[in-house]
Amino acid sequence: MSTAPRGMAPLAENEPIMRIIAECIAKSINLRTLDYPRLSHSIAIKDLGEGCFVLVYKYGALVHFGAREEDLPFIRAEIAPHADMLDGISDTESVEIIAGETPFSVYNGKIKLETPTRDQLYIIADVLSKSVVLSRYENMILEMLDTIEPIAENMRHGKIHGGRKKLIKTLGNSLAIQNAMVSRIMVDDKPEQLWDMPELEKLFSLMSSEYEIKERQRVLEGRLKVITDTVRYNTDILDYLSSYRVEWYITLLIAVEIMLTLYEMFFKHAQN
Repeated sequence: MSTAPRGMAPLAENEPIMRIIAECIAKSINLRTLDYPRLSHSIAIKDLGEGCFVLVYKYGALVHFGAREEDLPFIRAEIAPHADMLDGISDTESVEIIAGETPFSVYNGKIKLETPTRDQLYIIADVLSKSVVLSRYENMILEMLDTIEPIAENMRHGKIHGGRKKLIKTLGNSLAIQNAMVSRIMVDDKPEQLWDMPELEKLFSLMSSEYEIKERQRVLEGRLKVITDTVRYNTDILDYLSSYRVEWYITLLIAVEIMLTLYEMFFKHAQN
């Protein structure tokens, strides 16, 4: 099939056939209420005609194939009532499909394919959608690391950060990202097309390598562990100090009660 936008025939070798834009616009998108045909439980599609279409992912990403710039705001507005939208577009990736003879190649934002098929485009979309969502989480985690840096520095000097509410919020954000990576994005999962068309494995591997999907996932997991460990250590110490103070208060109250009892006994004995 020809994927040239707006009815154009594929161009000569090394000429662009189609521009692809991937963006992260939401924390999540409810595909059940969005009136788009479904490709799977986590992907919906909007066909724009003449070889152009948009893939919508439940974890908040859109991948536009051949869509015009002026079309994008209307598509986002159509999706917005069914999504937990971000304040603005978080992250984007832009690549071009280049006409070229096999073997295909992926390099520096250009993907060379002889005549792209829909299944190949779905593979490209899978990687790009995960890349833009990972970029969003990378930015969030960098902000969280800035938050916990003074906490770690205080602990290094024997001090404890007392803002328990802020610590719990940071821990909650970290756990939410971990949950999303495991339950919604499922970075480790391969596209369904690979089960039926193993010949697409090479394209998937090239795309994943170019955008360093697995490497970025491991880095994120490591940073998330640092954040959660730091916050938990600090809150554990706060809990220990709190319980330690309570024990001292109880001990003090018992001592006061004993002194009052002894005083009362002494005073009554003196009167007798």
